[in-house]
Amino acid sequence: MSKTYAKKSVEDKRKEVEELTKGMEQKVDQHFHSVEDLKDYLSFMGKFYQYSMSNTALIQKQFRGAQAVGSFKFWKDKGFSVNKGEKGIKILVPNKTVPKFKDEKGKWKSINKATPQEKKLIKEGKKEVTQGRLYFSVGHTFDISQTNAKASDLPKIFPNRWLEGNVEDYKALYKGMEAIAEKNGISIIAPKEELGSAKGVSYTLTKEVALNPRNSEKQNVKTLLHELTHAKLHTKETNLNYTAAEKEFQAEMTAYTVSSYFGIDTSSYSLDYLSNWTKGKTFEDKNKLLKEVHETSVGFIETIEDTLVKERERNQSPEKNDEKQLQADPLSSENVHNKLKEGYGNYIQKQQEESVQNVDSILERVTAEETYYSTKTQAIKNGWMTKEEVVKLEHQVDLMTGRNKKGVTHGQVQEQSLTFQDRMEVGSHMQFQKRTGTAKRKREEPELER
Repeated sequence: MSKTYAKKSVEDKRKEVEELTKGMEQKVDQHFHSVEDLKDYLSFMGKFYQYSMSNTALIQKQFRGAQAVGSFKFWKDKGFSVNKGEKGIKILVPNKTVPKFKDEKGKWKSINKATPQEKKLIKEGKKEVTQGRLYFSVGHTFDISQTNAKASDLPKIFPNRWLEGNVEDYKALYKGMEAIAEKNGISIIAPKEELGSAKGVSYTLTKEVALNPRNSEKQNVKTLLHELTHAKLHTKETNLNYTAAEKEFQAEMTAYTVSSYFGIDTSSYSLDYLSNWTKGKTFEDKNKLLKEVHETSVGFIETIEDTLVKERERNQSPEKNDEKQLQADPLSSENVHNKLKEGYGNYIQKQQEESVQNVDSILERVTAEETYYSTKTQAIKNGWMTKEEVVKLEHQVDLMTGRNKKGVTHGQVQEQSLTFQDRMEVGSHMQFQKRTGTAKRKREEPELER
């Protein structure tokens, strides 16, 4: 037997929207009762920043502990389904009526039903038109816990969301805040004067912010977000529209919300700060203050998140991973190859610059020679490179440096007529032969070094 559902009347729908709106306003008002209530709301708001302030309050009121919410269609499109028997979380969905125009008979008619001629007259401004009216209806959303999706599916469901908890890379986070500043025409500068115990400052007239150089990295995150909020909301044009308490309230709320989203707990500082500024104060338009906090937090979170995701992708690229592997493994074949190549090139250069009239040049050549042959011996002995690879490397460097084809002076083995294969044979029995006279100079080095 199929179930039948009674269609709600317009009046029933209106009452349901009114009840939701009233509940939302009561919830928002409760946030001002204590700093703990504020903490809960701000943390929740940061988590669901893509929803309006009103709907965030409604979700929190109906489903505490929600993790990630979406409509029935949203979950279906992502390949998941809502569990049987689950009740949706009610939210307000904005709608707009179709604009109307007055036809030649004086009757109001929807613009989407206008004839081509009527559309032309409307475009030319020759028809009376009324814009669409905004109204709200009730929609439903479901938390991930009400579906067959798991928390481990979140990265796939929200690919561009930062879901990794704490942000340990301060430099990447700071880049995100620099992007916020650039996006809003704000300059981050050094303090113009000694800040003392103040953590930061916002210069309203010039739209500049500065941090106390004594701050820790964590303090800088919270403080820079606080000052960026001042610079964005409390400009020279709007500054007088707010009381001092309202400005500090908005700045600290935004800083806490954004920090909380990225797993940075500033509650011990922020809640005391909020308590000091809100104690005994009356805010005329709480909804307006919270709405601006919400909108600012959304913008900040999206900008930082975009920066962090790009940094993560850059660090996970094959090129970056190869670079990290080389840095992590000093004994990799490429690292050993590069070190030998650099050492041999330096040795050849010092050899070419050597002069019997200049003792320093002789010492530099001897040092470069000792360093290179020591590295070369170790590389072959430990199996990091073969003799063939070493000789090939030397041959390549010789070609690049344009080494004297007539041979090397100062008693080194003559190689002017040797081919690459010949050099291989020489390399197999040379055993890294040193020049005559090296030992003598070596004995002189300690005194010269002193």
